[in-house]
Amino acid sequence: MRSLQWLRLGAGLLVLLDSALGLSGNKFRFKLDQLYEVGIGLENLRGTPAAFGDFNGDHQTDLFVISSDQKTVELWQWQKREKNFDHAQSADIHIDSGVLVSNVIPGDFDMDGNLDLLVQGSKKSSSEVVMMLYLGDGTSGFQAAGELPSAANTLPFAFDYDGTGRVDLLGLSWDQRDNATAPPIWVWSNAPAAVPDTDSNENDAKESAVQERRRNASDLFSLRAFDSPSYGNGTKMCTPASPHSSAFVDLDGDCLADLFIVCDGNEEYQIWTNSEAGFVYSQTGKLPSDAGPVSFADMNADGSMDLVIPILGKSQIYVIYNQQRPLCVGLRKHENCRKFKRICEGDPEFSFSLADAHIINISSMWHSEVLLDAISDFQGHAAPPAVRVADFNLDGYPDMAIVTKKGRSESRVRLLQSVACDGCKAGKDGQLDRRDYKAVTDGVAALEQLKHVQDLAFFDIDGTGTLDLLVYYLDGAGKKRAGAVYNNFFTDAFFIKALACPTGKDGNKHVRSYTGYMSGPTFKYLLVSDSGKKHVAQSAQAPQTAYRALFTPYTVIGIGRTNNYIEDFSVGSTSALGEHERSFEGLIPNSNVVIFPLNTTKDWRLELYMNRSESTPYILATLLSSMVVLAITVVTLGALERKADKREKQRALHAINFDAL
Repeated sequence: MRSLQWLRLGAGLLVLLDSALGLSGNKFRFKLDQLYEVGIGLENLRGTPAAFGDFNGDHQTDLFVISSDQKTVELWQWQKREKNFDHAQSADIHIDSGVLVSNVIPGDFDMDGNLDLLVQGSKKSSSEVVMMLYLGDGTSGFQAAGELPSAANTLPFAFDYDGTGRVDLLGLSWDQRDNATAPPIWVWSNAPAAVPDTDSNENDAKESAVQERRRNASDLFSLRAFDSPSYGNGTKMCTPASPHSSAFVDLDGDCLADLFIVCDGNEEYQIWTNSEAGFVYSQTGKLPSDAGPVSFADMNADGSMDLVIPILGKSQIYVIYNQQRPLCVGLRKHENCRKFKRICEGDPEFSFSLADAHIINISSMWHSEVLLDAISDFQGHAAPPAVRVADFNLDGYPDMAIVTKKGRSESRVRLLQSVACDGCKAGKDGQLDRRDYKAVTDGVAALEQLKHVQDLAFFDIDGTGTLDLLVYYLDGAGKKRAGAVYNNFFTDAFFIKALACPTGKDGNKHVRSYTGYMSGPTFKYLLVSDSGKKHVAQSAQAPQTAYRALFTPYTVIGIGRTNNYIEDFSVGSTSALGEHERSFEGLIPNSNVVIFPLNTTKDWRLELYMNRSESTPYILATLLSSMVVLAITVVTLGALERKADKREKQRALHAINFDAL
């Protein structure tokens, strides 16, 4: 009877562990090494995915969608327990001013810890870009719109102009469009409310925080001309193209985000590096003819961000490597490498060479297919699909997802996997570790079934650290639809899921915003592979925000196979006070890292969340079984030992009695 009770107790413990870990009835457990189309509640979605964000701070990724008539922004919230999206209709934003919505930028614009939305759009036959800010409450929806000064011709994008950690915008002013003497480039400056003097008391600080919260959304931004120390030398920033793929991303390796501007005409770009004096002109470069949207990633895992450029309507992708002197780490230790004290040490001599680009020919992989050059049935400001770059197999080298078309009717998602390139010649920087790309053809039947794809994005459906696909396509009737493709490719590799969040202030108390969407943070990390080789790699958080860039708030970083902790994980912010970057040591692979950077590094906060493995229940079962076996062994051996001792005592007693006789 007692044995039966112990058996029941053990079974109950296993059930409780299984329930606590959320393993029973897992919706996304598949056996085969392939992609699966999964239903996640988007069957009734009829619109265009515009942005990801965490609306209510539950650490889940929600989706913002532009309705089919482009007059409503819909919120689709992720339900963790049900593992699907639910349309939160009460939080929908309806535009009644005749404006067609083109883009949505999430962010904590008023620094109150809640996610806000900046909606960009235009009226028909007008080049005026109307911008409306909706402040969120984090629970039920958004406040009434506050209108910002309009922009002209092209969509402004998010950056941090003066190092306050707040979301500013860069673009062209509508009011100054006909003023020949006005500066060409303008900043929508998101300045905080007036703060009390340093001698003020705590009550004054709290009153300032109250005034900040009471500010109208339209009062948050003021228009000011973009200025730079380089302007004194006669160098001016070029006019952004329309559409453009300008970005706020670290390009010189100092973990401080720089400005990459695609110039009008789409033939050149400018790079303005971030410094203590402001943004300083660095260089101008050429773009390939018929260049599409530029994407940014550390394609060869050398610690610097490279450019990935599709050629619209053709079958080529250019990978232009960032030519920096490599840090003296691992295989890159040679006479031309840079000795360093911190991995966030920049190279002011960095450059990009179009002549030295690595060209990927799509037609050699998929015959007669070319890159899709436009999305269908979308009015106003729209851009062609970009090359979506992410490490879907977590081996440490970013891969690609593209949309190709064949003829006039069919368009599909294609995956390209990064592989070693033994035959690649060294570039001008002398580096041999360049990459090649091969077509992924096995296990992709779920993508083959979608024949009218318009765009796609990578995101982590169930929070396991593996990147899945959100695909936007047209159904047989030409209606806008969205579906999800689950990544069940087996990977023997690890990851880090990183998120840098803004930090506001309520009086003297810091307000940490898990919902915040920061553009510009940089992650740089020193890894030791399972073979003992060290290398430095880099990643960026949401470098682009215009033209439905579709970046997730978090960054999933593949770190490949390793049996070590992450030796150095450096995070760069745009803080103007103190150091702009901080290093963390000994991070555990397969964990979620949340960083709250402030304007002084001593107050930075890092939170670490461990991700359970799918093998956890089996490990627990094995552990418990081993403990039971050991317990039985100990009890059995103890019983045998006691019996042996008893027999020995009896023999000794008999011997004494015999001697007495």
